[in-house]
Parts: sequence; C-alpha cells; structure tokens
Amino acid sequence: MKHDDRILMIINEFPPTGESGVQRPLKFLKYLDRAGWECWVITPKKPPKNVIDQSLCEDIPTKAHIIKTHSWGLTASATDKVADLRAKTAKKQSSLKRLIWYVLKLINDIIFPIDKQIGWTPFALYAAIRTIRKHRLRNVYITGFPFSALLIGIPLKCIFRDKIFWVADYRDAWQFEPLFEHNVLPFRYAIIRRCDDMVLRTCDRILFVTDYIRHRYQNHFSWIEDKAVVITNGFDDDDFGQVPAYKFDKFTFVYMGKIYGHIRNPLPLLRAISKLEIPDYQYIHIGTIAKEVLEEIESMKLPFFQFWGYKMHQEAITYAAGADINILINNNDTESTGVLTGKIFELIKIGKPILAVGPPHGIVKDLLEQTNTGAYAYIEDEEDIMAAINKLLTESMKHVNTDIIDSYSRKELTKRLIEVFHHGR
Repeated sequence: MKHDDRILMIINEFPPTGESGVQRPLKFLKYLDRAGWECWVITPKKPPKNVIDQSLCEDIPTKAHIIKTHSWGLTASATDKVADLRAKTAKKQSSLKRLIWYVLKLINDIIFPIDKQIGWTPFALYAAIRTIRKHRLRNVYITGFPFSALLIGIPLKCIFRDKIFWVADYRDAWQFEPLFEHNVLPFRYAIIRRCDDMVLRTCDRILFVTDYIRHRYQNHFSWIEDKAVVITNGFDDDDFGQVPAYKFDKFTFVYMGKIYGHIRNPLPLLRAISKLEIPDYQYIHIGTIAKEVLEEIESMKLPFFQFWGYKMHQEAITYAAGADINILINNNDTESTGVLTGKIFELIKIGKPILAVGPPHGIVKDLLEQTNTGAYAYIEDEEDIMAAINKLLTESMKHVNTDIIDSYSRKELTKRLIEVFHHGR
C-alpha cells in the first residue's frame, strides 16, 4: 500500500443515520477501502437525524477506523418543522400566522446561523487534529450537508497548511440551494455566504454533484475554476445483485423520497394518475411527507394512494424493482433545473420505466433521454403528466444506453475521487 493511500473522512451523516444523503460518502468509503486505501472516519456518536437505517451499516468496511465523537448538534426530524410551518402559512392571508412563522424563523436563524449541527464541529475538529498528527495523514475529505462540517477544514488548513490536501464535497449547492434566499433571513444569508466563501478559498479541491451547480459557483467565484471538479451521485452494483423484485398484485407506481409541501407538490401528479383508465392500480409512497400535504392528499380520497413511510434502503429497492413505473419528483423552482437527486441513478439502474416531474426543463430530463429510461413532465401540468404516463404505458423501453448508466456506478465514481487526491500530491 502506498503511504499516501490513506485518508481522513469527516462525515456528519453516517450510518446508522438513514436517508439519501448518507449514501454518497458511505459508498466513497466502501470503494476506497476496496481500492486498498486505509480510511479513518470522524462522525458523531449520536445520529444527527431521527431516521435510522441499520442496513446501511453493512457497507462500512471492517478495516475502516471509525472515530465517534461527542456532539452538541440537534437531532433533526425527517421534515423541517419551521419549513412546514412556512408551507402552511404561505397560502393563508392571516397576518398573525405569518408573524408567528417570522418570529420562529428569526429565533431559528439567530440560534443556528449555519445549521443545527454546528455544535458537532468543535468535537470533530479536535478529533481531526489528533488523528492527522498521530497518523501523519495528508488526504482529508469533508462532506456537507450539513455544511457546518465544511467549516472544520478552515482551521485544519490553517494549522497544517500544505501538509494536508483537503477536498470539500458539496452534496448540495449551499448558498445556491432552491429558494434559499427566501427561506433564510438576510443576516443569516450574509453569514452563510461569508462562510461558503472561506471554504472555497481554503480547500484544495471542490467536488460538485452536477455541472449545473459547478457553473453556478464559477459564475460567482470565477477563481475556483482550477479546483472545481464534478463527481455525480450514482448507484452501487452491490445493492442490486441479490435484491429480489417485490411482487405487487396490481399495476403499481412507486415513489421513494421526501415531499416538502412548499416546493415539491405531488397533487397535480396524483390528479393525473386518478384519470388513468387502467382497471386496477396503486400509487405507493415510501419515505417521508409533510403533514399538511398528506392531509390534503387524504382529503382527496384517492383509493389508489398509499403511504408506507420510511423503509430500510435495501427493502425500498425491492419495492422499486417490483414497480411498473417508478416516480421521481423534483422541486419546482429555477435552481432545481440543475439538480440530479441520488435516487435517479438507482432508478435507472433498476431498469423499470421512470416518470419524472419537476421544473419545465432540467438535467433530469436530459439524463432520461440520454439513457432512454423514462419520460419527463412539468410538475404543475396535469396534461403534460398524462402524456408522459401514456408514453410509458404504450412504448417499451428499447435501446437503453448501458454505457452511460454504467459510468454512474459508485466504483467508477470513487476512481475519479482517487484521481483527485493523486493529482494533489
């Protein structure tokens, strides 16, 4: 093993914490280990989310050195309560309810100007300093969300300077997140922009998950061009090798993921599905959903709709593998035109037809067309959604582009991460 094929990974959302954000750094760890790298991981003892998925622990390499630290970060729920309150009051004219939301938001932004995991950073920083010194590590990988984790790299770089090569992995767009300027108060937005700028200036390389996000950053910070790298999300072949397809007893749509009431509206999709002339069918939502959205769906009395809640990752894949059509719902805003959720790569690997809804245009649509794995429609247009569904019902998926699909395997993506570190020597 080469001396430099060792790495410190600072990961806040790590198994047994569940949900999709865990997948990217976990799979990097898994395939770095398989490539012969010795890995150290710093993560909090207490899961930062209340969604737990023990099955993900199976992907943690036995040889990896897992360092669990204390944390003063707050455990997050599957849905953001402040955001949910905003969604409930956004359509109401009551000035009192709007005032209540503003006051709660003000308190939230004052206490947590970065995010609710900021209380973990001093513990992780101390552990990182000790680990780097003890083992003389050079390669450092830090991933966000939560983006407060990226702040750990700033003092590390000040202390160790060129003795470490720090890669900052942006799993989301931070200051360019969808509706970000509208969802945080101006003073907090200014703090986040300043912190983001410090991370960009201090790190040695920046990973982005799409070209769109990289371009958004380069348009504002042209000087990052030489250290900006795109490594997309992807799928793990191991997740599909021995997973049986669940056998549904009727035609089934499956949606795996979150529903945020304020930016991801499933109602037009469900109304379009309700008009289908299929004799017997069902729509199953696996994941989490804002309470007020679920209540509105239930008030529609749709006999085909079922909410099954969060399922372990491997179990959820069996349902997606058994679906007749898998659903992907993207946020309806300008920034989401450039978002490729990690889930889409798993869906194209599963091979069942995909119905994706989102903004009028987007790179999701481009990916589906390139791979010939599904149809895309505008999330608010029922007729457009109906046309996309009919296309999937009447046209079989032929000439699927397996070369493009295979390029998104986690093993191949980890090879690109290794190249980033090797070029930094």
